[in-house]
Amino acid sequence: MLVVIFAVHIGNGLFMSNNGYEYALSLLAATLALAIQGAGRLSPDGLLMVHFAAAGAGQRTAA
Repeated sequence: MLVVIFAVHIGNGLFMSNNGYEYALSLLAATLALAIQGAGRLSPDGLLMVHFAAAGAGQRTAA
């Protein structure tokens, strides 16, 4: 996203009405927030992890 901002949109200013970098900057911020904090416990992968952890809790593995 940084390449898009600096290569295409930076010369047009901030606002999206002038084809600026406002939207690309908001996408970058959302991507960084998800990358740093994760999707949370209500995310589909979090719910699947809880489901499979509960299903595998009663099983024993031979070591």
